[in-house]
Amino acid sequence: MSINNLKISTKQLSNKITEILNEDYINKIARENGFIIRKGKIDGFKFLDMLLFTHFNHKELSLNDLAIQLEQRYKISITKQGLDERFTEAAVNFFKIILEKIINISVQQNIEIDFTEYKKVRIKDSTAFQLPDSMYDKYPGSGGSGSKASIRIQFEYDLKTGKIQDLSLYAFNYQDLKNAKMTIDNIEAKELLIRDLGYITIKNLEIINDKNAYYLNRLNTSTNAYVLNDKGIFEIIDFHELHKYMKANNLPIIEKEAYIGSKKFKTRIIIELLPSKQYAERMRKIKKIASKKGRTIGKNYKAKAGLNIFITNTKIEAKHIRLLYSIRWQIELMFKIWKSIGEIDKIKKMKIERFESFLIAKLIWIAINWQIMWNIVLYYYNAESIEISPYKLFKTLKIRLIDFRTALNTSVEQVEDFIFHLAKISHKYHKSEKKKGSKTWSYEIFRLFSVNNNNHIFNVIES
Repeated sequence: MSINNLKISTKQLSNKITEILNEDYINKIARENGFIIRKGKIDGFKFLDMLLFTHFNHKELSLNDLAIQLEQRYKISITKQGLDERFTEAAVNFFKIILEKIINISVQQNIEIDFTEYKKVRIKDSTAFQLPDSMYDKYPGSGGSGSKASIRIQFEYDLKTGKIQDLSLYAFNYQDLKNAKMTIDNIEAKELLIRDLGYITIKNLEIINDKNAYYLNRLNTSTNAYVLNDKGIFEIIDFHELHKYMKANNLPIIEKEAYIGSKKFKTRIIIELLPSKQYAERMRKIKKIASKKGRTIGKNYKAKAGLNIFITNTKIEAKHIRLLYSIRWQIELMFKIWKSIGEIDKIKKMKIERFESFLIAKLIWIAINWQIMWNIVLYYYNAESIEISPYKLFKTLKIRLIDFRTALNTSVEQVEDFIFHLAKISHKYHKSEKKKGSKTWSYEIFRLFSVNNNNHIFNVIES
C-alpha cells in the first residue's frame, strides 16, 4: 500500500466527514427532526459545535461554561437557564442521527489481509459506568453498594474494515445476553462472531449455525461438555482428569468433537493447557471471589480454570484459536481509551437530556476518531508493518481538537491536510510500545490473516 493509497483513502474519508459535519447539512437534520423549529440564536450546527469541541470532563463543565463558549465563538448571549432549556428529547434524537451517519461512513481500503473466508469478522462487547442516582428511572443500575443508576454502551465492529456495526446506549440491566437475543436477526451468512460469554446461549449458537454463520467463544464453566463413546452413549468430559492427562503427557492443546449443554449441541471444542504461572494467577482471583461469597471451589471447576476451553464451528486450526479469540481485547483497550482520554464516565448530576446529549456528542467524537485511526492503522500495517498505538493516536486527536475544528470549518482540503499530516507523524510519534505482560492492539492477528503468509490462519484443517 503506497503513500498514494493513503492520500486516496484520506481524501475519501475527509469528503465523507465534511459532507456530514457541514453547517447546511447539520441544520437540515436539526429542522427535519424537530430540534430546530424556527430561526433563533442557536441553530443545530452551533449546538453540535458547542458540545463536540469542548471540555471533555463533563463533571467540571457547567452550563455557564457553555454559555461563555457561545459568546466567544458566535457572539451569542444566552443565560444558563435558557441554554438548559435547549437540552430536550429532540436534541438527544438530533445527536443520535448524527452519530448514526458518522458510524455508517465507509471508505474503501486497499487492504492486503485475507478475510475471504468470512463476509465479516464481528467483534462485540459492552462497557458500563455509574451515573448519579437521579438518573435511576431511565438507567437503573445493579443495586448493591454502588450507584442506583448505571449505563451500558454496546460496541461492535468488523475487523475486516474497522466499520462500526453498533454503538448504542442502554440501562445497565440491559445485559449482554438480552442484547444478543434482540440483535440475532442482524446476523448474516458467512459472518464470524467473536463475543464474550455474556452473549452466548445454546439457542443463540443454534441460530448462528442455522444462518450458516460462524462463532468463536469460550465455554461457560457451568456448561457440561460430552463426547460420544464407541457405543453411541454420551459421556461427560471430566476436565479434572483431562487436565491431569494433558500435563502428564505434555500436551499443550487438544481438540474434540463435542456436545454441550442439556441439548447436546454439537460443536468443535479446543482445549488449551494454561501455563502454570497464569493458572496460579487465575486461581488466586477465583479463590478471592469465592471467599467473599462464601463458596467452595469444586475440583472440576479448578481443572477448568487451568484450561482455555473454546467452542467454534469454524475450520480454523486449533493452534490459532486462542490468538484469534484474543482480538476481543481490542474492544477492551478501546473502552479504556474512551474512559481515560474521552472521559465518558465523568458525569455529574444534571437533567437526563443534557447528560445524553453530552455523552452522544462524545460518541460522535469517538466515532470520527475511530474512522481516522483505522485509516492510519491499516496504512502503516500494510505499507511498513508498523504497529500504531490507538491510545497515542486518540491522545493526539484530543490535544489537537481545536485544530481539527478549524480545519472542519475551513474546507475539505484542510480536513484532508489535517488527517494526512497526522498519518505522517504517526510513524514517529504513535508507534506501539509492547510492554511485557501487557495487552496490545492485535497486529499478530493481521499477520496470520496476511495473504502473503503461506501458513495463514484460514488453512483448512482435515475434516
